[in-house]
Amino acid sequence: MQYSHSKLIINLKNVKNNLNIIKKLTKKTICATVKANAYGLGDVEIVKFLVKNNCKDFWVANVSEALRINKKISNINIYVANGLNKNEEQIFYKNKFIPILNTYEQFKNWTTFLIKKKYFKKLVMQFDTGMCRSGMQNDELLKISKEKSIIKNFKEVLILTHLASADEKKSKYNLLQKKRFLKIKSTFQLSNCKFSLAASGGIFLGKDYHFDMVRPGIALYGGKLFFNKELKNVVSLISPIIQINSLNKGETAGYNQTFKAKKNLITATIPLGYADGIRIKLSNIGHVFYKNTKLPMIGRISMDLMIIDITKVKNKIKIGDHLEVFGKNLNLDQFAKISNTSPYDIITSVSERCERV
Repeated sequence: MQYSHSKLIINLKNVKNNLNIIKKLTKKTICATVKANAYGLGDVEIVKFLVKNNCKDFWVANVSEALRINKKISNINIYVANGLNKNEEQIFYKNKFIPILNTYEQFKNWTTFLIKKKYFKKLVMQFDTGMCRSGMQNDELLKISKEKSIIKNFKEVLILTHLASADEKKSKYNLLQKKRFLKIKSTFQLSNCKFSLAASGGIFLGKDYHFDMVRPGIALYGGKLFFNKELKNVVSLISPIIQINSLNKGETAGYNQTFKAKKNLITATIPLGYADGIRIKLSNIGHVFYKNTKLPMIGRISMDLMIIDITKVKNKIKIGDHLEVFGKNLNLDQFAKISNTSPYDIITSVSERCERV
C-alpha cells in the first residue's frame, strides 16, 4: 500500500540527537513529554526508544494515554498532567500512575486515599505562577503549606509549574514566573521536596531554570529548532502521486474554481488533504518538493486530496513517486509558519491515515 497513502517518516537518530543535546545542557532528571500520542509520532514506539536511551520518566495528559503506554511498557514512571479526577483513585493506584495534583481538593482526595493504603512513594503538586490554566492558586498554596505533616510522609515530593512564554528568551514574564516559583519553593523547604519549572523552552533559558527535573517535548521531536542550533528536524511528511493530469490554459483546478491556469500545465494529485492536518489556508499558496524542486499547491485543498503543479519536473516524475510536504527541504517550524500556526499544531494534527514509519 506504499503508493496509496501518505507517510510520516520519523527519524529516531535525530530524536536521540535532540535528547543528547538536552543531556549536555542539564544533568537533572529528564521527564520526556509523550502526551498526544508523543505529539503524533506514536507514543508506544517513542517511549520504547527513549527507554533504550535511559529515560524512565514520562509525561502524559490523561489516564487513557497512560493506560495505553502501560499495557506495552513496564517499569517506568508515568506522570498524568490533567490530575486526579472524580473516582480515578483506584486506577492511579493499581497502575502506579502519578497524578499531577492541580487543586487542593485533588490533594486531599489523593493523600486521604494513600494514607488508607499506607502508600507513600511520590507526591506531585502543580502551582500556577502565571499560566492561569492548571495548578493551585495562591489561596490553595496557603492551605497546602499547612499540610506539611502529611507531605513529610512521602519519600519524594515534586513541586512544579509551567512557563507561559519560554519560547521567548527575552520575555520578562519568564523572570516573573521564576521569581514566583522561587517563593513557592521557599514554602517547601523539606528534605523530600524537589522542583520542576522547565519544559522544552525553559531548558534553553539557562541552568537557573532547570531545578531538579526538566520536561522536554517539542524539542525532542524537531520543533522550535531556534532553541538550539544543534537540534535536528525529526519528521517528514511525504505523499505519493496517484494521478497525473493535463490542465490547459484557461481551465480551473479544484473546488470553486479558485485556480485558473495562465498557461498549459501538468498536474499531479496526491492523497493528502485537510482531513490529514493540511490547512485549507495553504490552498494556492503552499508548496511541496520533488527531491529539491519546489512545486506549488494549486486549487483548494480538499478533504483527502491535493493538486500539485508538476510542470517543472514533468519529464522526471511519474505516478508512485513521493512528494515531500515538510521535512528535509522545509522543516516543521517553517511549514508551521507558512500555515500560520505552531509546530505543535501541525505535528499533532497529522491524521492516523498517514502511516508512521
